[in-house]
Amino acid sequence: MTEKEKVIQIYQEIIDGRRARFPNHFFVGEQGKKYLAFLTCYLIEEHLGIPIEEIPRLVKAETLWNHRLRPAAHVQGWKNFIEVIENAYPGKFKPWEFNQVPYKYWRGENGRKRAIEVVRYMIEEKCKMTHHEIPLRINHRFFKEHGLIGIFNSFGDSPYRVINAVYPGHYQPWEFNNVPMNYWKNPESIKQTLDWFLFQKLGFSSYEEALMKLEKNDFFQHRLTGLLQRAFDLRMFKVKQWIREQNIHDYKC
Repeated sequence: MTEKEKVIQIYQEIIDGRRARFPNHFFVGEQGKKYLAFLTCYLIEEHLGIPIEEIPRLVKAETLWNHRLRPAAHVQGWKNFIEVIENAYPGKFKPWEFNQVPYKYWRGENGRKRAIEVVRYMIEEKCKMTHHEIPLRINHRFFKEHGLIGIFNSFGDSPYRVINAVYPGHYQPWEFNNVPMNYWKNPESIKQTLDWFLFQKLGFSSYEEALMKLEKNDFFQHRLTGLLQRAFDLRMFKVKQWIREQNIHDYKC
């Protein structure tokens, strides 16, 4: 019987209730890491029948802890189950691929750096998004589909705040379908957005021209319905009133 077979036999006896505990010092040092790797692979692949490619989706902390592997992890000084998985499958998975990431994994300065690294990887390497596609495709569903809700929550549930951390200054909040909370209640945000919309996007030369030519459909075509709805109650006469006020202010200046 090989060393691996002996280790697994002891584990089988523990799982079946024929043995109370592992031998003393069983999981100490490098040998302990090797033994724990044997048992982790056996538990997941043979005892539970989980395919290796399904491990991030199906394996959680309880999967290992409920099968007597928590004390072994503690001997090695590991507090989360992903360290146990990494020991058994080195380099095979990334922590963010798991449905359950370690507590506070996305928090603090280190968590922020991890989040930026992960989002950039997902956008550029996995999804192959172009610069133009990013504000169109990065939304709540993107983070949910890729198991990154923890990142989304850490940035106030704002796609723009996440992307601005990854690509500082490359995008404006209004380019996204969901702007930060209360963004359209801020007069400065409204002016910044409308000035960009009128003069850069639509190409009007002045507020007078915008007053004559701007149509409601322009907001729908350029995905600025949120601005029209939340700042102007979907009323074009309120938009026109805002433009007149800017024109009067500019005239006085």
